[in-house]
Amino acid sequence: MSELGPGAASMTSGAPSAGGRPEWLPFAIVVGLAAVTVLVAVFATPSFLTVDNIRAILRNAAIVGIVAVGMTPVTLSGNFVSLGITQSAMLAMVSFVAMLGAGWGVVPSVIAVIVLLVAVGMLQGAIIAAGLNPVITTLAAGAIIFGVVSELTHGGIVRAGDNAIDWDQASVAGIPVEVLIFILFAALVTFVMQRTVTGRETTLIGANRATAEISGISFTRVTTLAFAIFSVSLALAGIINGAAFGQATAVSFPGLTVDVIAAVLVGGTAIQGGRGSPLRSAGGAILIAVISNMMVLNDFSTGGRLAVQGGVVVVIVVLLNLLWRRGTRR
Repeated sequence: MSELGPGAASMTSGAPSAGGRPEWLPFAIVVGLAAVTVLVAVFATPSFLTVDNIRAILRNAAIVGIVAVGMTPVTLSGNFVSLGITQSAMLAMVSFVAMLGAGWGVVPSVIAVIVLLVAVGMLQGAIIAAGLNPVITTLAAGAIIFGVVSELTHGGIVRAGDNAIDWDQASVAGIPVEVLIFILFAALVTFVMQRTVTGRETTLIGANRATAEISGISFTRVTTLAFAIFSVSLALAGIINGAAFGQATAVSFPGLTVDVIAAVLVGGTAIQGGRGSPLRSAGGAILIAVISNMMVLNDFSTGGRLAVQGGVVVVIVVLLNLLWRRGTRR
């Protein structure tokens, strides 16, 4: 195991960056924008601050948030983003529902789906570590997964039948199950990325791969582990939705890829790697869910909602990059 020097500690702590800008500033910006958005929503939409609506916002943010948190290590490691998110989550959902329908128990099905997704993800990580472009690799993997699942299901609906699980309204102390999973997973991945050697190595190799490898950090190991974490999040997304609906098709999770990438970018994780955190990505997912909810309550069209969401992503990413560049010049 490599030894990480003082530079590593400063990159993963709340201390000021090399340019003098506090590392918590991007997250503070996201929180501030969320607060402003909530205030606007409260004044524009009286029904916004109801218990049922807040539950709906958190439930809508949960799936995107889980996957965004899981993809953050991939982006932090300098491997950009995955373009096979929708297809991989769909594979998990179809597999889980099919296993339930075949009479597998819930626990064996959950374990099998996680193992399957981690194997597929680690294979992609190994290919990327060998030198293939991550965008091309994940795009190709998504196409292969979609093709295989479509062929096996003949484009039809896979059902759990009598073995379906009614998770749609399941909650603990009034908190929906998927929201609890989102919170626990975000806390776990944040701990791994900020408090373990593996997490610090991931950030360091994304910030400066050449220097990190000279220090003894393996790009292959970091990339493979990052994709393993990412794959667990995809498995969780598929399992949660499979349990909620009791059926799945090859076209499940439409739009998930765009929403997850938007959440990661809005959360302040740098697309080139080396800066960001899972907690920020979770915040980005919640912010997007709040904005989307406000627009739905105010009868925005689908096109209008997409345009506003895209505009928010662009504005926040540009703002964060300008702040970063200004900080590094000091």
